[in-house]
Amino acid sequence: MRKRHVIFSMVGAALACLLSPVTLSADADDQFIVKTADLGVLQAFAAEHGAQVSPLIFYPNPSQETMELFGNSYVLTFPDESESAAEDRIQMFETLPGVAYAEPNARVYLAPGWDEEPVEDFSPSQGMNPADPYTPNDPLYDQQWDKPIAETDWAWNTSKGEGVIIAIIDTGVDTTHEDLVDNLVDGYNFALNNTNIWDVKGHGTTVCGMAGARMDNNLGVAGTAGLASIMMLRIADNSGAMYLNWAVNAVNYAADNGAKVISMSFIGGAYTPFETALNNAWNKGVFLCGGVGNSGNTNVGYPAAYERVMAVGASNQEDTRLPQSNYGEKVDIFAPGGYSTKRGGGYVGTSLTSFTTPQIAGLAALVFSAYPHATPQQVWDNIIQGADTIASDVGPILRMNSRKAVSKEIIAVEERKPEPIGLWAASVQSGVIRFTYDLPASTSYNLRIFNVTGRELYAERGRTDTKGEIFCSPALGSGVHFWRFKTSEGTSSGKFVYVR
Repeated sequence: MRKRHVIFSMVGAALACLLSPVTLSADADDQFIVKTADLGVLQAFAAEHGAQVSPLIFYPNPSQETMELFGNSYVLTFPDESESAAEDRIQMFETLPGVAYAEPNARVYLAPGWDEEPVEDFSPSQGMNPADPYTPNDPLYDQQWDKPIAETDWAWNTSKGEGVIIAIIDTGVDTTHEDLVDNLVDGYNFALNNTNIWDVKGHGTTVCGMAGARMDNNLGVAGTAGLASIMMLRIADNSGAMYLNWAVNAVNYAADNGAKVISMSFIGGAYTPFETALNNAWNKGVFLCGGVGNSGNTNVGYPAAYERVMAVGASNQEDTRLPQSNYGEKVDIFAPGGYSTKRGGGYVGTSLTSFTTPQIAGLAALVFSAYPHATPQQVWDNIIQGADTIASDVGPILRMNSRKAVSKEIIAVEERKPEPIGLWAASVQSGVIRFTYDLPASTSYNLRIFNVTGRELYAERGRTDTKGEIFCSPALGSGVHFWRFKTSEGTSSGKFVYVR
């Protein structure tokens, strides 16, 4: 499991809502994302250089949490005829009072090779039938070899994704496709700042079908989470160009509008505002996954390389690594390709990481549907711990197993009002927690401590003594933690904040 960390951001000017959003051209080399506590200074700088200042967050009705994180972040656009180098401009920004950071508003890209994906006539898998699989009535289901391999058909006996919204950040979707129309919910176009989510490249329609093509509708195929809702968040303009600020808005929009899963099948660099948006979504309870790329090497691009994004590789019908898939220790899990929806109607065979990523998004939706109280970390752990280890040309790799991921029980950590049994978290110093109590000696107790994601950090069984104190030293990171203390006389629970 990769180390996780949280980015905290100071907030500032609420004047962003008074500015107009920026619409990018196909070339945004002269655009930057700037975070500042002094909008006036930035506007004066922009006026001096003939630049335009626009709010980073521009979609309708962003949440208070989103504006607290990004209300003082802006997109600065310079005239096309300007010849200053990007590095020179960033150095100028960093000298301005109040500027926290300035980064290029870079393009992001679909993973190489997707548009060369062959349309394959897959035949049904043989000898891969679990004991009690669920068989949907979709007529092309017998061509979906991936479902028996990953035992998704078995998982459907427990969950089909009901009640979960999967946000797909991509090129758009064919809103008329027979196998998607019933699962689509309102989305947004961040490239054009409107609600037109039509697919301009064909990529997003296939991604959507892998995650959530409608199942049991006597049409086409069954998506991994065939009864989940699909929210398309389009970040491609009419030419197909995609930019960082649109992706930042899309992640925040998903978190603000009820999505529980975000699927990202594109590749870009590491940028502070994007990671901040992803961490914000995770903290709001959203599971994140991204494709690792199709170059057949150990490179993993962003967003898949971010700590809170599950990095997804691709396996094939032979249940081994797809040769094009990137691999290595930064890849968290592999998932199979399969058969999915196609822009303009019809269906297509898919096998690259762009289309295995929504398999994991769909699996996360199955887990959330089975356990609505689950945290993203618990969903992550179920997927990883439930995965099968398969052989490949690069050694053993983890491949998703939907049945095992869904069947692993998740127990929520709930904060309860303390009952009067006389225990308090008195102090936290250098990672050592001191509890004080007012209980009879030799009272049996069970003390448990959790982090904010619900992961148990510490458990202790013991008996009280006459000193009235318990000391423990769990592995603590900065942030909010929860404790639960249980005795034969009752239970108490509470929380504390630890700052390194």
